[in-house]
Amino acid sequence: MSRPALSLLMLASIAPAQLRLLQAEDLPARRSAAAVLTFGLQALRGDDGEPRFRAALATAAECLPAGSNAHAVLDALRTRPEPPPALAAAAGELRDDLEFTPLLQAPLPEGVPGFTVLDEVELRHYPQYRMVRTSMKGGSVGAFWPLFRHIQSHDISMTTPVQIDFRADGDRERQHAMAFLYGSPTLGDKGPDGAVEVVDMPPTTVLTIGSRGYDRAARIDELRQRLTAWLDVHPEWQADGPMRMMGYNSPMVPEAKRCFEVQIPLRAATPPPATDATAPRESV
Repeated sequence: MSRPALSLLMLASIAPAQLRLLQAEDLPARRSAAAVLTFGLQALRGDDGEPRFRAALATAAECLPAGSNAHAVLDALRTRPEPPPALAAAAGELRDDLEFTPLLQAPLPEGVPGFTVLDEVELRHYPQYRMVRTSMKGGSVGAFWPLFRHIQSHDISMTTPVQIDFRADGDRERQHAMAFLYGSPTLGDKGPDGAVEVVDMPPTTVLTIGSRGYDRAARIDELRQRLTAWLDVHPEWQADGPMRMMGYNSPMVPEAKRCFEVQIPLRAATPPPATDATAPRESV
């Protein structure tokens, strides 16, 4: 299921305006807004449905925090000149995004956070985790099978997500490596194993944004631009490594139920001041 052109245009135009990071308290607000939008869409079937639909757009916007992407989409919908029936598809798509629940086909590794919501920028912290990684020189299929044979031969269960690391290639970001995450950081041993290598990822803070559908290059680039736009107005954070993507579904999952995330590892631009406990001691 592809996004309607109206929604794509709105998202592209408002993406730089997103200032508010996703917060835990946003989740019930998103569910409330989705329920209000459902009421508004149902009202369109009646004779006096158009004013009720417009009222539902306003009420749903009030449910959502200012500065969030979903709130901005609703504000854009409310100001468009088209009659309500012409806006129904975009409103329905937003309602579906607000209600979206990821289809997890395998468990998450110990302590590793999972997918949260669609189309909202989020600051997320990952603990140390272990993964097996290989090059993407042979494409996604060429990378998948060495990784799969590795976990099979070592009796290691499949987890989600699958990590794709990117590398700068001129002015573009290209897929560089694929990795399967181990279920526990204590499983197995680090080091090379034929065409793959088992490595430990240190604790990491990332800026992340989730999307529905297939991880097409144009969509990945759009999401990357939204992350870098946020970083441009938050100089307290700096990128600390290449972009990566977290994929949550196998090829058998239909497009409407698929989800993935684009992430940029971060570091604080200015280290916190040393405390008495951490300040270096002068020699005597």
